Amino acid sequence: MREFDRQSMIRVAAGVAAGAVIFACTNTVYKDFPGFAPPPSAAGEFLGYSTTSSKLTVCGNCHTSHQALWATAKHASAWADLQNSGHAASSCNNCHTVSTLGNFSTSDSAGYTFTHDARYQDVQCESCHGAGQAHVNAPEVAGTQPVPSIVVAVGTKTSCSGCHTGNHEPFVEEWSQSAHGIVPHFSNGAGNTACQPCHTGQGALATTMGVSSDYLEMNNPLGTQGPNAALTIVCAVCHDPHGSPNQGQLRFPVDTLAVGSNLCARCHNRRSVPDTTSSSGPHAPQGPLVIGNNDVGWRPPNMDQDARIFGSHGDTTLNKRLCATCHVFQSQSTDSSGITFYSTGHLFLAAPCTDANGKPQPGDCDETQRNFTACATSGCHASGDVAKNLLDTKVATISALLAELQALLNDTNKIPCSTYNVGAVPFNSARGARFNYLLAAQPASTNDAVCGKTRNLPPPVADPGSTTHNVPLIEQLLLNSIQQVQHDYP
Repeated sequence: MREFDRQSMIRVAAGVAAGAVIFACTNTVYKDFPGFAPPPSAAGEFLGYSTTSSKLTVCGNCHTSHQALWATAKHASAWADLQNSGHAASSCNNCHTVSTLGNFSTSDSAGYTFTHDARYQDVQCESCHGAGQAHVNAPEVAGTQPVPSIVVAVGTKTSCSGCHTGNHEPFVEEWSQSAHGIVPHFSNGAGNTACQPCHTGQGALATTMGVSSDYLEMNNPLGTQGPNAALTIVCAVCHDPHGSPNQGQLRFPVDTLAVGSNLCARCHNRRSVPDTTSSSGPHAPQGPLVIGNNDVGWRPPNMDQDARIFGSHGDTTLNKRLCATCHVFQSQSTDSSGITFYSTGHLFLAAPCTDANGKPQPGDCDETQRNFTACATSGCHASGDVAKNLLDTKVATISALLAELQALLNDTNKIPCSTYNVGAVPFNSARGARFNYLLAAQPASTNDAVCGKTRNLPPPVADPGSTTHNVPLIEQLLLNSIQQVQHDYP
């Protein structure tokens, strides 16, 4: 076997992708990659397709795994989808081809925009990574690797912001006003390593999603969104730009009852059962609460420890997309002038507030101003009003149970403050019932004048979110908590 220098090996790797190398058991036959047509001068060093008919990108000749995955993604059919949409226009081309959108290109000419060459159709690797000519010419030279940025911000053209924005696709605008774009307690989460897997983009990608691919913000060189140069939960945390077997190019499915494999539950599943070493209540228990597993809440001894108690929201025969059915609900509305507004569901609000035209808005508002349409179009309820009335009824029921449990837990004649002290062995029913109370009650700032923080119960007002996620389970946890406390502290 003759020796090859590094550049020859690179050509061989490219040949593998082109099917030009044949391996035998004892002998290897090599053939140099035939190369690709030089890009037009107006392309701005963007390479595009190596073989247009088969959608083989120049990058894909070496990066074969990414090429194979990308070929199955919507990005790979962006041009055909536009042409078949019935409303193709030249103003749409930049987002359906390789262009200066999505990357850091500062060239006056780039890709399809200036060449109208078919080799630049579709959203290819260079749409996000930028021009690849320098990397192909000198792949080992530092700085030639076109590493993409994943920062997302309204009004910028890089990353997903370049195209998934505007009245037609206001993904970025809605996301930026959502909890994912802001991340509650972001300052604390960015500085606390225990919080970073769900409160920063870098932490979520590396730990929660298991992604090790390079991106510019991976080692915090830009510092554009938060303290310690942390990213918020940007698009690439949940979506794989290269492609995915899941709907919407999601990194994990949203229709599985396996908590560890459900995209939303990867983060919304942190402290769903009591921490016996802490007085803290539940923290992001939504995943197991919806699914109804027995790893949520405190199960009193008088309650079946293994039973899965779930409502219709956790039944995939009725609610196939689980959390996403209501929390990522797409809709459209029309104002008085006839202009249609689209909502992508990326406010992630199940029953959002709406403006005068019915367009979802961030923030809090009276229940009468909320849109419950998702409850009906999902097929679960006859109408939004029916769903709203059911919620009101159940909130009243849960609130009554909370009031009864609160009265028991606040009776210091029967349950001394010391009962709630951290470290009590064994873990007693008063502390367990308190956890269930906090799981079901609407969060509020309170100050327990008698027991301080150890007991510290907010007013007995049911949390509409917890109630909606799983009414039967919340009811059983509270009912059995009441019975157990009455039994243990007669």
